[in-house]
Amino acid sequence: MSTQKLPMGWRKAKLREILATIESGLRPKGGVGGLQEGIPSIGAEHLDDKGGFDLTNLRYIPHEFYTKMQRGKIQIGDILIVKDGATTGKVSLTRSDWPFDESAVNEHVFILRPTKKAHPEYLFFYLYSTGGQEQIKRNFQGSAQGGINQTFAEHVIVPLPPLPVQERIVQILQKADEIRRKRKEALELADKILPALFLEMFGDPATNLKRWPTEPIGSLVHFDTAQIKPKPGETYLYLAPEHIESNTGNYTGPHPTDGREIGSAKYPFTSEHVLYCKLRPYLNKVVLPHTSGICSTELVPLRPGPKLLREFLGIYLRLPFFVATVVQKSQGTKMPRFGPELMKREEMIVPPIPLQQSFCLQVSQLMEVSKRINEGLSLSCSSFNGLLSRAFTGELTAEWEAANAEWIAERQAFYERLPRLVILALLAEKAKRAGRAAATVLITALMKYVFLFQMEGNGGRRHLYHFVPYHYGPFAKELYTDLGKLHEEGLVQVESNPEEDKTKITLTDQVRTEALLAELPEDLKEDAAAVISTYGDLDHNSLLEVVYEKYPAYAKKSRLRQRRA
Repeated sequence: MSTQKLPMGWRKAKLREILATIESGLRPKGGVGGLQEGIPSIGAEHLDDKGGFDLTNLRYIPHEFYTKMQRGKIQIGDILIVKDGATTGKVSLTRSDWPFDESAVNEHVFILRPTKKAHPEYLFFYLYSTGGQEQIKRNFQGSAQGGINQTFAEHVIVPLPPLPVQERIVQILQKADEIRRKRKEALELADKILPALFLEMFGDPATNLKRWPTEPIGSLVHFDTAQIKPKPGETYLYLAPEHIESNTGNYTGPHPTDGREIGSAKYPFTSEHVLYCKLRPYLNKVVLPHTSGICSTELVPLRPGPKLLREFLGIYLRLPFFVATVVQKSQGTKMPRFGPELMKREEMIVPPIPLQQSFCLQVSQLMEVSKRINEGLSLSCSSFNGLLSRAFTGELTAEWEAANAEWIAERQAFYERLPRLVILALLAEKAKRAGRAAATVLITALMKYVFLFQMEGNGGRRHLYHFVPYHYGPFAKELYTDLGKLHEEGLVQVESNPEEDKTKITLTDQVRTEALLAELPEDLKEDAAAVISTYGDLDHNSLLEVVYEKYPAYAKKSRLRQRRA
């Protein structure tokens, strides 16, 4: 993080200071490669580069294994970060649309779960930003397959404004990010239209139900593989696989290059050719050059004969079914290739030229639409990155903070009161359910009600307390502090009985409590009512057993379980 001075009210915090937990998951010994159902196990490959997820190739762990896991279980609002390998530092956030009720990370991913000091999405955006990524990667240890360990959180410094300012920053970035995501989705949809259009017009070449004539590619295309040796001192227009974009046909170049730099013999090409990359065919690099030049011998110049349009051949070679076919038939393990001799034998359909022309015209129109979407995506990404660079210096919200300073202070004070309001709401619901002005609740039960509120309701949007496993399940030391403040204010009575090892909590001022709860949002009131409705009638041991069963990670120090064992 830079040494730039932060605005008034902001402070610098160690990442570890604002985390309730940092933990990784695990998988059963021997792997889970053959498991087709169970609990989704999220690894590095499932985090995408936009802060979201690619869940197309899920792996699973057995449900029984998941229930016994004491760490690595995913919750809404968790920040996931890759902890080792080539993508170390990549981060994603489990938002409200996370599709799984139960899921876990594997041993290559950390879960970061913030405390009530940090809005989960604010912290995610910071770690996703250039400044956050630089700090994370500064803590990379080991060789190429190294990574980060939990101590990295001690060295990452987060600029931390008051919670209302964090929320304002999140609102701005969310809108920009949503535009970026929607344009990316539109581009992905456009990419799917081309294969669908091909199938509609020509059918599946594998079955060829439309009975198009077929021929080996070698009889339809000239493979112009006569080589030339570049001369030192002469300049050539040169094209190599690294200049070509996967899947799209886009490329940069050809690049003017001295023959001395090019070195070995190459293939000449013209604007009549299609260049097909035979190396790693799964990368799907096919290009229609607009000029003449020379190319790497990993690019094969193909000159269509009279039965094929150049544009049709170029599109055909990029279609998913053809890529899948050549990947399966490629030779070589580390550096697979689909060379000319293999390609010559591959059969392809040969529709009439007018139909090829009609198809290519529609594809050209589709490509123009995709180009405009891509330009919009680039613009939205630039806008988002610009906002991101200003968000964590105070620059993005400076005017808003100055205009709303009084409201920010009031809102921050409310957030500090919020955990105590939740306690009052739970006690008030308990009294209401008991049908009297006040009801006595054991501290152990109240602790569990707050825990369940946090885990199962909207309270989970921000973690009110940091719960740890203790003698009677989930325990939060800060809750005792808040009860002390409520006792001092005359809102609750706290009675301890050392002989019975019990502490009783009783709501003492229902009128003031109702007045204070007026500022509690309705959804949180509903959550408190739902917790008491679901769990409020359970006796002490039954409540503990329910919590232990649903959240076994918090039962590992349980005295009740130890006695029974």
